[in-house]
Amino acid sequence: MRYATLRISKKNDYKEYFDLRFKLLKNNFVPKWIDRVLEAQQKQYPISEPWAMYNLSNTLDEKFIKDNLNRLIKEVDKVQELFGIELYDLKDQDKLNKIHSVFEENHGKLDEWQKNNLFSDKPDLFRKNLSEINQFVHACEGIGGSPKIRIVWFDLPKTQVFDDSDYDLFTNRKTFGSLYHLYSDVGKNLESLTEDNDDHHHDVVPNLHYSADCVCYFSDDSEEQVNVIEEAQKKYIERNAEYLSEKGYAVGDKKLTTGRIEIARLETDLTKEELMNKIKNFNHIQSFFLS
Repeated sequence: MRYATLRISKKNDYKEYFDLRFKLLKNNFVPKWIDRVLEAQQKQYPISEPWAMYNLSNTLDEKFIKDNLNRLIKEVDKVQELFGIELYDLKDQDKLNKIHSVFEENHGKLDEWQKNNLFSDKPDLFRKNLSEINQFVHACEGIGGSPKIRIVWFDLPKTQVFDDSDYDLFTNRKTFGSLYHLYSDVGKNLESLTEDNDDHHHDVVPNLHYSADCVCYFSDDSEEQVNVIEEAQKKYIERNAEYLSEKGYAVGDKKLTTGRIEIARLETDLTKEELMNKIKNFNHIQSFFLS
């Protein structure tokens, strides 16, 4: 495998599409990630968020996210009231933290839901809606941020864990057109805890597992931006060293590494401006494949 291709299209017209072609990097993590993608495709798991094209067009706007989030909360509460909340402002971080906390508490980590009695007497749609609530909470947090496309397969079991050599590849810098792995655990990682000032979370869950999930960013971080992020994360760890120790993570533990692993880089003859103008005509992730 040398390339990954992301095909985007118009939601109501799959024949009108545009391909983004990425050349895979040569590092120790990429073959592991390829294996995850191939398993997701062999088992025919669908892409879970075909709408997840952030800050690239007017389709994924605040109304779309807020309407879907409130709809899903109502659907879940009809079966069993877990939330009792309605979101009015996507910037209400405290309420978003509360919603995420309810999801985290009831869903459990990763695949724990399969043994959760909460779901034993519920229709399948109940868990699906609960899972999508979590997705739309993160969608709220993505509005107004870096332009990006997320490709995720939530049905793929999260069974694989990073090793020490993988953590050495993590970076806090985002580069225009690069493809990176995505956080795959359930909970709050150090990045989120540092940013959200979250008093409602149940546990810190750093980057432990990896999956096929990935994200392409269409922005470049400056050295100054990266330094600010890393300094804030360092201070969070220092302030919460005792708490982290209670959770099993000593300061300096590689599991507390932040950022993401770069997987591939976009190959295109278009300028950045031409590429962004092209992408804004599409609003649907049609497929993702390796070659």
